[in-house]
Amino acid sequence: MRPGIDRCADSGANRHAGSDSGSGADFGVGRYADSVDDALDRLWETGFEFGPDFAVHAPMVAETLAVLGCHDVIPRWIETNGRRRGHHVPPAAGGLLPEDPVEARRAALGDYRRVADWVQYFEWRLSERPWREVLVSWWPSLMEGALSAFTHGLIRTAHAVRTLSTVPEPSELQLNELARGMAYWAARHTPVPRKLRAEGPAVTTAAEVPAALSELTALHAGTYARLAPHPPVPQVHAVTAPAALRLVLPILPDDLAVSSYRAVATVATAVWKAVPSMPGAGPAAAEGYRPPPGRVLAADAVELGEEHAIKLTEACLREHALSPDDRYLAAAHTLISNCQY
Repeated sequence: MRPGIDRCADSGANRHAGSDSGSGADFGVGRYADSVDDALDRLWETGFEFGPDFAVHAPMVAETLAVLGCHDVIPRWIETNGRRRGHHVPPAAGGLLPEDPVEARRAALGDYRRVADWVQYFEWRLSERPWREVLVSWWPSLMEGALSAFTHGLIRTAHAVRTLSTVPEPSELQLNELARGMAYWAARHTPVPRKLRAEGPAVTTAAEVPAALSELTALHAGTYARLAPHPPVPQVHAVTAPAALRLVLPILPDDLAVSSYRAVATVATAVWKAVPSMPGAGPAAAEGYRPPPGRVLAADAVELGEEHAIKLTEACLREHALSPDDRYLAAAHTLISNCQY
């Protein structure tokens, strides 16, 4: 095991994951904020995608590692990931978008060539108004395209929101990361299928949404562990996208909480249909299977180093802490067991 990983993964329990009860020592907000800022500074020149239009995960994973307490691992992980993925340079800025949100949407929503222009647009909006107001004002439009970049617009934005909701005073780097998350979401805007029947519980009020999210994430985690799909990565987003909504839920008005849950439930179902996969062999199929404890899964995910293994494990442990269910642990164990980096 690489130096520091076992120690940091155990401390990752400090916030929500390392003990199966979700309890632990105090979460170090100052260290977390410093680690996120350092990571965002290192990633300043990094683009949004690599390979054939795959989303860059580095800002999301760096924030996740900070949540897990793996502060000393982050710089090395960023360097290694950059070498392995060969991140693309984003398209150059083409010009300012219209100030009016309706005109901005009309001009460039879903146009990845304008991603740098979207960053500038949201930076300007965030300089004028509190970040929560900006996000909520754009949330309905963005959620209409929640399949953006195979859910990564939503997920990257949610990681930025977790940072801004955690720190006492947001830094310029942290606000810029929110602008980048929203910009990528807008530039890769992909509508949620309207006629697709979503799995999971129905909701009519905002008060029902938190419990429904738990049922939804547990449902898809269980399906993932049972099927152990091959390839192993795409379907994890049926868990991580609803779990990402959870991070934003506290700042959403009631009507947006309900509509967002319905959208993300549809998206989770769409994820399973979007990429063909074959059932595989996973650890949960063994007779008498019991998943490893959360602290072991966190350590194994960080040691593996693969982006989705780290993010899914943290999301599953976070959901497990809210509503204990071994399906979360089994899903993380399945990905870690079947994923290579």
